[in-house]
Amino acid sequence: MLNGDQKYILALLRESMGADRSDDRPERPDSPEAVEKAIVRNGIILTVFRQLPLDIRSDLTTIYYKTMKQAVTQEHEGERVLEALSGAGFDCIGLKGWEQRKKYPDKLMRQMADLDILVRPYEYGKIKKTMLDLGYSAGAESSWKHDNFSLNEINVEMHKRLTDDSAAIRKWERSVWDRATRVSGSVYSMTDEDFYIFHFIHLYKDFMNGSLGLRRIVDTWLLGKQELDREFINAFFEQIGITGFHDKMVGLSQACMGEAEMCPDYETLLDHAFKYGIYGSGKTYKAGRIVSMSSGSVASGKIRSFISAIFLPFGRMKAQFPILDRWPILLPFCWIKRIFGYLKGDRRASRAKLDYRDIKQEDFDEIKEFFKAGGVME
Repeated sequence: MLNGDQKYILALLRESMGADRSDDRPERPDSPEAVEKAIVRNGIILTVFRQLPLDIRSDLTTIYYKTMKQAVTQEHEGERVLEALSGAGFDCIGLKGWEQRKKYPDKLMRQMADLDILVRPYEYGKIKKTMLDLGYSAGAESSWKHDNFSLNEINVEMHKRLTDDSAAIRKWERSVWDRATRVSGSVYSMTDEDFYIFHFIHLYKDFMNGSLGLRRIVDTWLLGKQELDREFINAFFEQIGITGFHDKMVGLSQACMGEAEMCPDYETLLDHAFKYGIYGSGKTYKAGRIVSMSSGSVASGKIRSFISAIFLPFGRMKAQFPILDRWPILLPFCWIKRIFGYLKGDRRASRAKLDYRDIKQEDFDEIKEFFKAGGVME
């Protein structure tokens, strides 16, 4: 059952999207401090700030203006980066939050962490030079998905790929460019249908890693307001096996925005969102991996999760070890190299994610109920 402060925040979200103030919404929350923490944790401060009482706004003013400064700078830098990439001969598509902002009543109402750009052809050396010329610094080169470039508080994720999932998703990913619309120069925009699909593929990945967050729920609701080719979308979701998840997320977003009845499954999902926020936690990430690998027991899930992290699919292994393109017979030796990398500490961050000693039975059970409520597990 949702408490009064949680219902209060949902009312703020509805009002921020243009709904009239609810007659049963109290003037003040029961616990202003809890509401403030939930707003920040869920990445919705830009969305609901204007609806907050003055004293709560005062408490959050520093965070709000810092976040707003980042949002304005991201808008400027995004255009600058796209223009530079286009001028350097790359095709580009803006992704995730940057494009999602356009669906909001005011695009600066949508907070985001990074600027995400899909680029082709992916020539790292040339991309790096372009970004360095703009004043960015480069992170370590990624093995398969994206590279990071940063300038002060701005981080740009330059994507080689959208996802590393099934063959069906990879086929869809390649076809995105065929349907994309040219905006200017060599800057393109996904179709509404493809952006909707990408949103749910990304949402599903994060969900299986134990995170949800109110911002993603609002995004889902806004995307669902569009006129879309539902037959195309539904057929694809059926093909990749996320129809049940999609339907639950749509229903949840509608319930949050007052368009559908709240039910126990939605309350379970919202309780998780309020508790862990937009990015979840280290424990929810690890518990999510364990449960997705084995719904039967904590121990078997831990073992299977570790094995899956070492023995990556062949496509991922080729991205990390290009020699496999010419000599696939060397795959066992590349696996051995990964194992020794973990043991020696070369992959310290990855090792921390695979340290499951802090995951207890109650963490396992909590995520299992979260997955059931989200339609990804019976």
